Amino acid sequence: MDEIIYDLLLKSPQGFMLLGTLRFRVTEFEAAKGTADVSALLAESLERPFINMDVQRLEGSIAVQFLSGLRPVPIEGLAFSFGMVPLPLNALFNSADPARPLTIQFSFLDATHIGGGMIWQVGTARELKFSLLGTQRGFGM
Repeated sequence: MDEIIYDLLLKSPQGFMLLGTLRFRVTEFEAAKGTADVSALLAESLERPFINMDVQRLEGSIAVQFLSGLRPVPIEGLAFSFGMVPLPLNALFNSADPARPLTIQFSFLDATHIGGGMIWQVGTARELKFSLLGTQRGFGM
C-alpha cells in the first residue's frame, strides 16, 4: 500500500509556526466486510446492541526540520474507525526513537485534511506543544 503523506502546519501557544511532513502507511489492515449500502448498514447497526471499532496499525515518520533535524523521526501508531464511517475517526502516534520522544494525535476532518496536536519531548521540562493542521498530498507525488 502507498504511503499517505500530509504537509503539516504546526503552531505553538507562543505563536511559533513550523512546517513539517507526516508520512505513514497501514501495516495491518482488515478489509471491511459487508455491503456499501448505507441504509443497510444503519439498519444492521440498529439491530445490534454494540458497535464494532476497527483498529489499524500504522507506521511512518514525521519531519519538522527545526525539531527533528535532517533525519525524520520514526513513529508507530493506531487508527481507530467504525464500520459505518468511511474515514478513520482518530489516529495516535508515538515516537519509535527513544532519543526523540513525541506524541501525535489527530482526527480526520475530511478526506484530505487532518487536525490535532503534537507534544515534542513528552514528559520533560522542555516539553513543546503544538496544534497541528495537515493537508494530504496526492498519491504518487
